[in-house]
Amino acid sequence: MLWMQSGNLKEGKWHAYQEWIQKNEDLFRKTAPTGWTYRGTYFYVLGFGRYTTSTMWECSTYGDFDTWREHTDETWLRLAEEAGAFFTDDIGESVLLREAGDTRIVEPEE
Repeated sequence: MLWMQSGNLKEGKWHAYQEWIQKNEDLFRKTAPTGWTYRGTYFYVLGFGRYTTSTMWECSTYGDFDTWREHTDETWLRLAEEAGAFFTDDIGESVLLREAGDTRIVEPEE
């Protein structure tokens, strides 16, 4: 599954966030909760999208969200706290995608 978290950066913080992400991407990978893979942070460009940035993570089961919630690595928690300082207070958007071939489909019979 691919989990995308999108949000808006504070005015005047775009360059600082870009530099911060580039500096810390390896730490995101190394300190991620068990079952999670960091797939990158992206900026929306050319006016496409409602937000300024999106970070993408991959996991295999819904139970991995419990592992995420319970993860207590100090570096991981520090990164989460630092990241929050770059974002506006408005609500962003989270999207969870599952590969089509791995999706359980329930439809009424015709």
